[in-house]
Amino acid sequence: MSVVLIQLFGFMLVTFGLGLLLGWVIWRYDDGTAPTQDSHETELEFWRSNLEQCRFKLNNEQNKVETLREEKARLKRRLEALSK
Repeated sequence: MSVVLIQLFGFMLVTFGLGLLLGWVIWRYDDGTAPTQDSHETELEFWRSNLEQCRFKLNNEQNKVETLREEKARLKRRLEALSK
């Protein structure tokens, strides 16, 4: 039984090694005909629009925070005036 397990492990190890070798060969000798330039430009455009949306949301949230701070200060002054 142990001989079969050793053979099975050996075949699995060889298969793994051949898979790594084949993957490296495919990666190494890729001719680069994939449309990488277009995909880079569209990805760059995506991240630029995402950045603009995030900046817009940040400005809105900062305005909300500032409004709430002003309202807090106003309410605090009213409370102090009522407690005197």
